[in-house]
Amino acid sequence: MKKATHTLLYIYLLVGLFVTMFLVHCGLTALTVTVPEQAMVNERVTFVMHSGAEPRIEEPGTYTTQLLAGIMVPKSWNARQNAVLTFTSPKGNGVMRMIPDSEIEPVSGLSWHQAAKNMFGIGPNLVDDFEWIVYRSTQSYTFRNNEDISFDVNVECNVGAENMLVRLGFYVGSSIENLRPEDTDYKKVAFSQVFEVTGGEGDVIDFVNPQLATVQPVRSLDNDIVTLTFDAGVTHTVLDNQEDIYLAIRCFDEEGLLIDEVNEQTDKTRLRSIGGRKFLLDFWPRGFFNVERGQRIARLEYFYTDASGTLRVGYGKTEEPFRYTFRCQ
Repeated sequence: MKKATHTLLYIYLLVGLFVTMFLVHCGLTALTVTVPEQAMVNERVTFVMHSGAEPRIEEPGTYTTQLLAGIMVPKSWNARQNAVLTFTSPKGNGVMRMIPDSEIEPVSGLSWHQAAKNMFGIGPNLVDDFEWIVYRSTQSYTFRNNEDISFDVNVECNVGAENMLVRLGFYVGSSIENLRPEDTDYKKVAFSQVFEVTGGEGDVIDFVNPQLATVQPVRSLDNDIVTLTFDAGVTHTVLDNQEDIYLAIRCFDEEGLLIDEVNEQTDKTRLRSIGGRKFLLDFWPRGFFNVERGQRIARLEYFYTDASGTLRVGYGKTEEPFRYTFRCQ
């Protein structure tokens, strides 16, 4: 009888703990987003975040906070200057203001924007050229127990002048909860399906699809150090069984005229293995090529080859070269 009593007591304690946690921790509902499939370069587009609040407050019975919302977009969109965030809810509509860089997120000790970047990363994107920008409502709102509501955050933003494939990031949260790593109730994050920007000049910047060849950074000038990467694990190529991978590359000026070509299998062009069938080469374009003073490299075209130079891989495993266009930051 005593054992049964102890068992019942244990069950009651567990139920009580569950109820207490439910009362304390219920916060925001799951975040979903409405994002169009594509847009033209420089078009102003609206993205919508859908979420809600489910306050379960025991004592003192109310909860006062400001709404937080964040977006993760390519740096080239210049969203800090042109994005506008507003929200609609049963408690009223409002405008959101970007949190100043000087304001520190209390948990991380970093700016809110860098704290969000560290916490949420770049989601399913494979190349990092993004920034997180966090906004806060200009008004505070008080919730009472069981005062469930739904709300939408509307983001209006210009998409920039570059062709790209990208997955965008979105966040909603509560200002008094900050960005506590262990909290999953008062911060909700979602990443969009692939969003395409078309109609621009130059290469398509593909953030989302595994690629044989990538260049980092995504934007650079011919006087910057750049990293070329060859990922032999993405698909089968004629270089599958090669331990040494080399670069064959040409550079062109703004008029499309050839400046110089380097096609040799030496230490200068040999990529370094970094494991997982990935190889990379760091190089300084102006020092790598024979470029005259005052001459500017506008574009690179290149292949990856074996030690003999006879086996080579180009864009999409075709005879077309990989291309990289230098862009201002």
